[in-house]
Amino acid sequence: MTNASESTPPPVGGVPRHDVPLAGRSGFTLIDGRQVHYLEWGPSGAPAVLCLHGGGQTAYMYEELGQALHRRYHVLAPDLPDHGDSDPADEFGRHAIAATLPALTAHFGITKAVLVGASLGGIVAITHTAAHADSVAAIVLIDIGHKLEPAGVMKIMEFMGAHESFASLEDAASEIAKYLPYRKSFRPESLRRNLRQRADGRWVWKHGYNRRLRAAAAAGVETPRPWETAVAGLDVDAAALRCPVLVLRGATSDVLSQQGAEEVAALIPNAHLATVAKAGHLAAGDNPESTASLVSAFLKDIGW
Repeated sequence: MTNASESTPPPVGGVPRHDVPLAGRSGFTLIDGRQVHYLEWGPSGAPAVLCLHGGGQTAYMYEELGQALHRRYHVLAPDLPDHGDSDPADEFGRHAIAATLPALTAHFGITKAVLVGASLGGIVAITHTAAHADSVAAIVLIDIGHKLEPAGVMKIMEFMGAHESFASLEDAASEIAKYLPYRKSFRPESLRRNLRQRADGRWVWKHGYNRRLRAAAAAGVETPRPWETAVAGLDVDAAALRCPVLVLRGATSDVLSQQGAEEVAALIPNAHLATVAKAGHLAAGDNPESTASLVSAFLKDIGW
């Protein structure tokens, strides 16, 4: 496990090392024979907050939240299977990803946690809690519900499938800036968190969506509404939740409409709805300060 701070001087000779998040730690471990990369903040004995990133993202989307919570909580954010620097699982889907969480939490000695899930991570959080309710104290859902807006989801899929690779990190930053208008700027070097360099020098995403989408297109397989499979039965699982739930919607999200957010909040017995201002679907990155403030207030309100 890598354990260093931002102020640590670079090693002699410029030996590469893994990116360490602000006020946190970056590490690797083997769980059931599968490599898992994770970020971690705070003392391991503190109340646990397990953060699950969105599809096509990595654990680094929670860097600001982890930094905001690290003095009071043990924050753990893994790269989900086939994302970031974690190995794929044998299968892919909300149930398969959720099935990897019990071994993960056991590995870190976590018996009960608040789950924070963005997009795919929120789907997985609901799925996991439906099967392991006693292990979950509460849930924060970030811009996700059981009813999604087709146009917004297709926009995400088109972006993830549009670029087989990038010539440079600068090229990647330029394309991402067009896709994410709320982000003020991009440091090309920080994109090493989401991209890896191939032997031919080009940069590819650290997730399997791009490869699966392009393989399906090459094979002539039509996948016009794959998100329907991802949320199939999610309304039943959501309605069965009994823990406190905070539903956060990005104010200008084109994936979760205001009506969709209100419907999922009404469906869950003990849910509260709030809005992340000046943010779209990727609310935790679009407006990290507001997201962290809302999550912190929720954790205090539930006595966690």
